[in-house]
Amino acid sequence: MSIRVNVGQLREQLPELLDRAVRDDEVCLIERNGEPYAVIVSAREWRRQTIGKRLDALGPQYRLAKEQQRRMEELLARSKEGRLTRAGRRELNALLRASEEVMLRRAEAMERV
Repeated sequence: MSIRVNVGQLREQLPELLDRAVRDDEVCLIERNGEPYAVIVSAREWRRQTIGKRLDALGPQYRLAKEQQRRMEELLARSKEGRLTRAGRRELNALLRASEEVMLRRAEAMERV
């Protein structure tokens, strides 16, 4: 969830906005003259985004292709509904293994980025 505040509101609510960013992982968009000006996020979220971008930049072997991700989500949804065929189950298992391999490569690479 994100919050929008103007600079005046920021001055009045800064401690509360900082607490919400850290506690609830809320993003606070600060507007100046009605236009986006700055963003407040928790350090945890900032690190997650920064590291994620650096890992993605290492190459395709460090991320699941968008089409694979979309297909995996589709098959997982079907599985939850009990509508997955045997072939769909095999495809989902292959995608889950590929996803696990990507996650392991990313975990190993985190020490280098």
